[in-house]
Amino acid sequence: MACRDCTGHHTERLAAYPAGNNRSSLRAAERATRARTEAPGDVHVHYDAIHDDFVVMRTDTLTTAA
Repeated sequence: MACRDCTGHHTERLAAYPAGNNRSSLRAAERATRARTEAPGDVHVHYDAIHDDFVVMRTDTLTTAA
């Protein structure tokens, strides 16, 4: 299922943490919280099933992807 926040918008991958590590979801959430304080914009965590990672994404909802 596509993410409604990312679909059609420019995204930036900030960090990725391997899902095999028990603490990865916590580390991804902490990184997302830090990123929200660093710069404005929507930041959230995705699970990437292809790479088995938790990925921290920043989405620019003001611009659309080309």
